[in-house]
Amino acid sequence: MKNIHISILAGLLFILIFTYQTNAQVTLQLGAGLGYATPTGDFGGNTTEFYSGTKYGIESGFNYHAKARVGLLFLNVFGELGYTTFSGEGDATPGQGNIKLSNNVFSIKAGPEFPITIPLSPITPYLMGFVAVNTFSGDVEFQNVNGIDDGTYDLASATRVGIGGGGGVTFSAGPLKLDLSIQYHLINFTGNEYKIENVTSHERLDNYTSLNDGADPAYVNGSSAHFIQDDRGIGAMEFKVTAMFGL
Repeated sequence: MKNIHISILAGLLFILIFTYQTNAQVTLQLGAGLGYATPTGDFGGNTTEFYSGTKYGIESGFNYHAKARVGLLFLNVFGELGYTTFSGEGDATPGQGNIKLSNNVFSIKAGPEFPITIPLSPITPYLMGFVAVNTFSGDVEFQNVNGIDDGTYDLASATRVGIGGGGGVTFSAGPLKLDLSIQYHLINFTGNEYKIENVTSHERLDNYTSLNDGADPAYVNGSSAHFIQDDRGIGAMEFKVTAMFGL
């Protein structure tokens, strides 16, 4: 009887160890994809609002990214490198002047994914969250705009910490997984500031060539040099398709 008990205990121990080792297997996927991003909050609007300092006047743009996913137990961890190009064009004031905007955001994201397993199904939905480091670049072109010399001016580089979340679904086809996702990205969650990076002899122009997502502490109503009254939130909805390969 004692030997039977020992055998049963040994069997249970083997099952526990085998189950743990099976669940603890690490999986790795790498891939790349394309996406479409729509500005939210003050990142949108039109060029008239950009000229007045209330919004950024940005329209939807395209995203290019690489993604890595590591799976362990019931949790995935992902990392993503992304480059999103935004633009905008329109009047400075109704019917007068022309402004062309180019905004690029390079993002490094990392966070957890929580897969929802469906037995015997090639489809796996998941929820996700992330933190991001975002670097802005681009330029702005003015033509016949009151108070600003015609020309194209580079935007000063700026970095902000962002957060976001969303969900997606993966479709498995052998070694290939097609990953469809939707993310909300608050790009400037922290680090908002008013800071003139490119100082010229044109104070109004200086406001447009720096990110300036914080309120101008010297704001004066009607001023041509200090007209950014409020903090400005920069966000985007991102729709992505990624081809992932398991290693």
